[in-house]
Amino acid sequence: MTRVCIYTRISTDEDHQPTSLGTQRERLERFCEAMGDWRIVAAFEDQASGTSLERPGLSEALQLAREKHADLLLVYRVDRLSRKVRQLAALCEELDELDVVLKSATEPFDTGSPAGRMMLQMLGVFAEFEHATIVDRVTAGLERRVREGRWMSGRTPYGYRRDPSSKLLVPDEVKAPVVRRIFQLYAEGKQGTTTIARILEAEGAPAPRKEGWSPNALQLILANPAYRGLIRWNGSLHDGIHEPLVDEDLFEKAGQILRRRREDASLRRGNPTDYLLSGLVRCHHCGRAYVGTSAHGRRSRYTYYACSTRYKYGPSRCNGDRLPKDRLEEAVLAQLAELYRDGRLIKRALARATTEATKQRPEVEQQLASTRTEIGNVERKLERYFRAFENGDLSPALFEERIRSHRERLATLRVHEAGLAQTLATQAHTPPDTVALARLADQLDQMILATESPEQAKELLRLLVKEIRVHDRRRIIPTYRVPAAVRAIPTTMELGGLEPPTS
Repeated sequence: MTRVCIYTRISTDEDHQPTSLGTQRERLERFCEAMGDWRIVAAFEDQASGTSLERPGLSEALQLAREKHADLLLVYRVDRLSRKVRQLAALCEELDELDVVLKSATEPFDTGSPAGRMMLQMLGVFAEFEHATIVDRVTAGLERRVREGRWMSGRTPYGYRRDPSSKLLVPDEVKAPVVRRIFQLYAEGKQGTTTIARILEAEGAPAPRKEGWSPNALQLILANPAYRGLIRWNGSLHDGIHEPLVDEDLFEKAGQILRRRREDASLRRGNPTDYLLSGLVRCHHCGRAYVGTSAHGRRSRYTYYACSTRYKYGPSRCNGDRLPKDRLEEAVLAQLAELYRDGRLIKRALARATTEATKQRPEVEQQLASTRTEIGNVERKLERYFRAFENGDLSPALFEERIRSHRERLATLRVHEAGLAQTLATQAHTPPDTVALARLADQLDQMILATESPEQAKELLRLLVKEIRVHDRRRIIPTYRVPAAVRAIPTTMELGGLEPPTS
């Protein structure tokens, strides 16, 4: 009796294979039955490319042969074993040394004779040629699609969906506004990826992955040229025919910030440090951020803010002045409090803020419409579950966790919807409360000192300070944010408002 080990393989999803794993195994079993004295002792399968021998099923089949538990290795076609002549030759040589015959159920050869081994090598040549031809055709097809500006097969970028009729990328009604908001928060709002991730989680924005929003996911979005209408192929960029989600200027601005922060870790928002103004102070001469540094004297330690270019490369590259840390922070907090106590300045700022809010209103309305669309989607999902439960088609125990997740997301989205609706109402009717701003000014020092960590204090200051531009030691120009409404300041939400420069 001949002991037979059968081996089957497909390259991709079984549903799209001309000969599936089940079909291959069924035909191999019938082949063994027709041979009479053949007995199947093991069956192994793989779902992987035939260009590599590093496959679990094939390894187990070879191990079975090495342990002398099989006399014959049976495949449906030789290209199921490998598509490379050298690999087939090596496999054939090893099996020959083990006294195991290699045979195909659909091709006239077996390695038990010299003629069979010659036929195997010829079939291997054709299999390799077929594989190379397929690769060339697929590559040529992809290149043609790229030249036509069409998106290649693969994962659809977040913010787009595939149009079923045209097969083109079109903006997703819910996710496209989220992409625009990410670029605006990063490039114009000067927020870091960690802060943006927390904002999007708080708003209930749909995430690219089940794990939620993360700084890494945001960096991939910010660096993806698809959002400005381009397609990346073989290291070069090509014009696409899909609609861009952001304009070229905003994309380039975000890209420059992203590259700078990768080059210099001190420019990242999440940098844990007790320098309250880190990330806010910038050098007028070179445009780079100031970083916290220190020097040790005989009896004490001196702390400073220094231009990162000068700190790394010396005064020959930039001559930005070094500033004492404590004096700069005290001056900024004092001037910020003075600004909030000046009711006349706030009223002038209100007039300018009203004009700016009118420009921003369409964007907020678009976010509100997107959020309401997503609320409708989640409500319909829950309704389908409830209908299935009522009809007896689903067990509540199996999908309890899924329903809880949908309900939590629905609650988050409704909170975000209420916040956006309140923003529209505030823009239209509610001016900043000058009395509340003055009260905030009186409590500013205590609020900074009462925060649980330096990072929280930094985040609070980012809500109130846009930038501090250093020309020299005697000329430092801050730009402050005036909140449109004064309330308890959360650590994950940005206060909107005008940003009047003060000296």
